[in-house]
Amino acid sequence: MSFPEVHLADADPTTLRVYRNLMTAAGSGSPALIFRHMATYPGLLDWIWAAVGADVEAGWPGVAVWQVVKDQGAVSLPAFSGDELAGAGLDGDARTTVGHMLTSYNRMNPVNLIAVGAARALIAGDDVPLPTQPFSEAAATPPAPPPDLPRPLKLAGLDDRLQAAIAGICRTIPKAEIAGTPVDVTPTMYLHFAHWPRFMHLVAGRLDTALPEIDRATHAFHAACRPLIGQLLAKAKARNPGPVPMADPTPLLRVMDTFAYVIPHMVVVGAALEAALDA
Repeated sequence: MSFPEVHLADADPTTLRVYRNLMTAAGSGSPALIFRHMATYPGLLDWIWAAVGADVEAGWPGVAVWQVVKDQGAVSLPAFSGDELAGAGLDGDARTTVGHMLTSYNRMNPVNLIAVGAARALIAGDDVPLPTQPFSEAAATPPAPPPDLPRPLKLAGLDDRLQAAIAGICRTIPKAEIAGTPVDVTPTMYLHFAHWPRFMHLVAGRLDTALPEIDRATHAFHAACRPLIGQLLAKAKARNPGPVPMADPTPLLRVMDTFAYVIPHMVVVGAALEAALDA
């Protein structure tokens, strides 16, 4: 069973509006997998945007969470050499596209963590403590987004060796439960990089040996973001978007719990890869 989602190219006008709002607010060229999944629930994206959208669009959560990323620093990976990248099939245009991909994910994933964390707590009726020192809520202009990213490839269409390499670096990611069935969650970043299979193999090799450190950094980053989630949650509660538009949100909450690991994990991975490519 594949993970259910609505791709950007397949979105209806209402869903596309939320996708575009998210992409603009984060300065990103693609909507995130968790939002593409939530688009499969009728009315859910509009409800979430009613709860947190005004703040996300104001820009202050992005400014705050990007600073948390900067303060944590990047996990160290071996630098990619020019010869390695050329041997992996990345010419100048491909390197530019890979750069756009990393820019999109490294802007988008931190914002997603805050927005989805607040939405999850709102749906569940949970409290998240406010920060001791509130984050500034000054409006901020989002960075200009890169071009829309190409559609990611499908995991099942990749050769067996590349599928195995991707599965190997996803071994710390918990499965999501969809209709009572455990389903693997494959980060879309890897399916974007798979447009250049030899490059994705290079990425997998570096991440594989660093997974223990990446896992530790994932939990540390998520913990550092909890106060910011609490501040956004308080504003969402005050906005009072009404009841979530589903009879039983339990299956959705289980998926969101999986992404409470996936999103900060990919923040750490994205920052590490960007540093290794810049080096």
